[in-house]
Amino acid sequence: METLKSELKKTHSANNPLVSIITPTYNHEKFIGTCIESVLKQTYQNWEMIIIDDGSTDKTGVVVAKYNDDRIKYVKQENLGIWKLSETYNKALDMSMGDLVAILEGDDAWPNFKLEEQLKIFEKNNVVLSWGRKNTINDKNEVIAFDLSSLKQFSIMSQEEIIRNLIIENFIQPCTVIIDKNALLSIGGFLQDKNTPFVDYTTFLKLSLKGRFYPLDRVLGYWRKHKSQVTTINETEVNKAFMVSVDFYEKLDPSIKNKINFNIHDKLNFYKNKLNDQIAVSARVSLIEGNWNEALIQYKSLFRKGNFFIKLQSFVGIICVIFRKNFEWVSVISCKPKLRDSSGEWDSTLFDKNNNLSKFFKIQIFVFKVFLRLDPNEYFIDFSV
Repeated sequence: METLKSELKKTHSANNPLVSIITPTYNHEKFIGTCIESVLKQTYQNWEMIIIDDGSTDKTGVVVAKYNDDRIKYVKQENLGIWKLSETYNKALDMSMGDLVAILEGDDAWPNFKLEEQLKIFEKNNVVLSWGRKNTINDKNEVIAFDLSSLKQFSIMSQEEIIRNLIIENFIQPCTVIIDKNALLSIGGFLQDKNTPFVDYTTFLKLSLKGRFYPLDRVLGYWRKHKSQVTTINETEVNKAFMVSVDFYEKLDPSIKNKINFNIHDKLNFYKNKLNDQIAVSARVSLIEGNWNEALIQYKSLFRKGNFFIKLQSFVGIICVIFRKNFEWVSVISCKPKLRDSSGEWDSTLFDKNNNLSKFFKIQIFVFKVFLRLDPNEYFIDFSV
């Protein structure tokens, strides 16, 4: 171990910083191989990967053992669960030797240029955190959705503007993040509110007070979506996330509050839309399962309280209920991933069987070009894992 530390220190320099990759995992036997391989394929090779296995009961450890690379460290602990997630993250942080910290959970992955391109942000800018756009993948490593919104607007925002937007919503996907380790340690490492099963939002909020956040407007991570989030628990978690950011704002120094110019109504609108999204997915699952009455109740609820696009989606859903048909493909017109079946797994609609852009995807782009005047070519990049 001492020899490894010495070698890592030799390769560390201001122009060639060591990146510590923190990878918490639990029962990711099916995905951890893809995760590790996406790191091994990086064009930037001065990294260490610290995998903390939270007591997996499957063959996650067996899969990790197949990768014979001294830069990969694997530690298995007794299961702590999501309510003690910060302990798992901070165990990896304590083991880390790099000046920069990247997050890559065991079921996610990276494009091969992620580290090389993102490190240029830290070379040119005095920042504490950098992030990028993500593609969403399913259990088959197929891309099922991608971030359309450009991040360029954030590159010209002041620190106060970043904080304001972050309070409204967590727009940063953890698998795209690289953090300055000293800044992270200055806030006490990864933070977790006792009422929430996540560390990213709480940590990012506190970290935003320490320095500049700067984006790279490229796809820097593949976030895996296993099953549809349709339970009441998820709506509860949205509510808890709402309170985390509001509490953060209330505890800020008055001088910072005045600069941020936060409006609680913006937060409420985001919260409302998030809950509507949850109900919409629940309604779609009800259609697939043939629970027509339940789907009708959900779509009527959405129609009464949603914006124009939600009302339009609800109207189509109500038509589906009347004719006792599931037109799941209709959902993809609004760039929503398609549910594969009643299991709640998500299907790819971006490419056809010949790996060509699908008709569904072309419809999506046409709709967004009409309404948002986007240049679709900006997003035809790095779709393969």
